[in-house]
Formats: sequence, C-alpha cells, structure tokens
Amino acid sequence: MSEIDRIMELAKHRTGLLQDAVDGVGALRAVVSSEGGIVTATVDGLGALVDLRITDAITAMNSRTVAALTVATIHQAVRQSNDERERLVSELRVALKQT
Repeated sequence: MSEIDRIMELAKHRTGLLQDAVDGVGALRAVVSSEGGIVTATVDGLGALVDLRITDAITAMNSRTVAALTVATIHQAVRQSNDERERLVSELRVALKQT
C-alpha cells in the first residue's frame, strides 16, 4: 500500500469516527422527570429543550413552585445531556488517538 493510500484510508476511518460521534450527539435525548413526575423535560444532544410535559397536578401548586420545579427539571436534563455529549466526545478522542 502506498503512502497516499495509507493516508486516504486513515482519513476515511477518522471521518467515519467523527460521523459516528456527530450522529450520536444528534440522536441523544436526555429525559428527566421531577419528583412525582409532575414535570418531564426532554433536551437534545446540544442541550436544547425539545419537549416539556407538565401534569395536571400543578393546578394545586402556586406559580413560583411550578416555575422552580420546571426550571430545575430542565436544568437537570441539560446537565445529563451535557454529560452524555462529553462522554461521546471523550470516546471520539480516544478512538482518534488509537488510529
């Protein structure tokens, strides 16, 4: 195998690794529910809120409690998404060093 062929194969392999990581981040969803399941937040691999569900149980709560519970649940989902994305990036770094 010539040097150019070896370089091209390495580039293709690394491109595949990068695409796998991008796909992994794109498919990532972090779903977190508050205690009692009153609020459920779903965020994507970049930490953007993509779904928010709130049960009827909030009708018995004051607005500040609902707001605090909602924000805390969303933040927890974002943290979980960030952790998972960092894991995927770390795996990519390791894989790239091995090639």
